[in-house]
Amino acid sequence: MSMTITLPKCGKCKTPFPVQRYEMGYKNCTECSAEPKWSAVPVINHKTGNEVQIVKDPEDAAEFLHKSARVGFGTMRGMSSGYKRKTHTSTAPAVVLPDAPPSDRVLSRKALPNEYPQVGAKVMAYVEAGKWESARAEIQTALEQKRIFGVHSRRLTEILDALELNGKD
Repeated sequence: MSMTITLPKCGKCKTPFPVQRYEMGYKNCTECSAEPKWSAVPVINHKTGNEVQIVKDPEDAAEFLHKSARVGFGTMRGMSSGYKRKTHTSTAPAVVLPDAPPSDRVLSRKALPNEYPQVGAKVMAYVEAGKWESARAEIQTALEQKRIFGVHSRRLTEILDALELNGKD
């Protein structure tokens, strides 16, 4: 005895769909259905305390996912004070950015010149010649021309001060 199950046919496209769907009250297949797809959003309470929340409205699901997106370690977008919900879509034309930003600045980092050993050698040559004021002027000029950093200027000045104190004894 063979039993034949007759599948209900979709009211729009006339293709058969599962009996269980028909028993739940639906008259159309999932392809022709006017009801939006349901969404699932993760709810993460802790490392191991995760859940999945079923959300019927896709806009609510999108908003939930947006608010729960991490922007930094331990911070969510929905927790920040500057969050504003997008309520309408803009009809303004899209802005087309140029291929490269118009700028005269160098966009990459490069090493700053550091002539500390050369300036130090020149300062010590002035000291050995007894030209203390020229040595101090060389330190100041090198700092103003950014050939040495402030810390180097202070070190060289401290060395000069110590040498002058020892020379006066």
